[in-house]
Amino acid sequence: MCRKVRSILQGKQGLSMILVLCMGALFAALSAALVYAASVLTANANRQLLEQEVYQLATSFSDILGKQLNDSDSEFATFINNTYMRSEYYGKNPFEEETEAKTFEAALSGDGSDGADTIKITLRRRPGEEAEKLNLNGSIGQSVDTSDKSWQQLLNSWQDENYKLVDLQLDVTVTVEKGGESFAYTVTYDRAVHYAVSYYTLDNDTAQYKWDKNNTFNAVNGGSTVTIDANGTSRKIVPHFDTADPQSITYTRGVKQKTTAQE
Repeated sequence: MCRKVRSILQGKQGLSMILVLCMGALFAALSAALVYAASVLTANANRQLLEQEVYQLATSFSDILGKQLNDSDSEFATFINNTYMRSEYYGKNPFEEETEAKTFEAALSGDGSDGADTIKITLRRRPGEEAEKLNLNGSIGQSVDTSDKSWQQLLNSWQDENYKLVDLQLDVTVTVEKGGESFAYTVTYDRAVHYAVSYYTLDNDTAQYKWDKNNTFNAVNGGSTVTIDANGTSRKIVPHFDTADPQSITYTRGVKQKTTAQE
């Protein structure tokens, strides 16, 4: 009887040992799973922090460029206004068609670029909504009713320094790369410019005239003089602006704005 009881007890001890080992293995697996889950969550959190950081870097650097665009003394505005927006090196006639994108790598020297691996600035220009009023081919003009003095007010407004045309649009894309993450932020600007009137043409005539701010148009190279009398009919008066000398340039944000997270 004693031997049988001893045998049963020994059997239960073996079963207990197996149960303990199984429980230990289960706890070990759960611990490993928790460690893995914690590491995944930490990695995701770090990646989200990095994504947020490159987003902040891109938008803040873009804001800095936006402010510099309206500072005529800044290096960025000088390049944009005196070179990029005028030179056909970056595309064909800027008032006629959109150009291909041109990318420049920014020097990392603070001012919104701290911590970035690289910052690239991509520019693209296109004709603005009023580019056709620049009359580059001389075929676009405005018929004015010369039977009263309102046409003189219109011509005065063209020559006023506050008269501006939205001649061009500019896309500025800032792409920031850091730690394997990349983010691109694009803002479109409308450029408004005052251009002085170089000369006028009348109706379908190609002769060039200066206006005396009264009723008379004098031929630029001497010759004929045209006087508009109070009882005249409607005439087509075409201002030709001096596009080689943009003045009082201002940039405002257009409706187009895009953010792009890149893998």
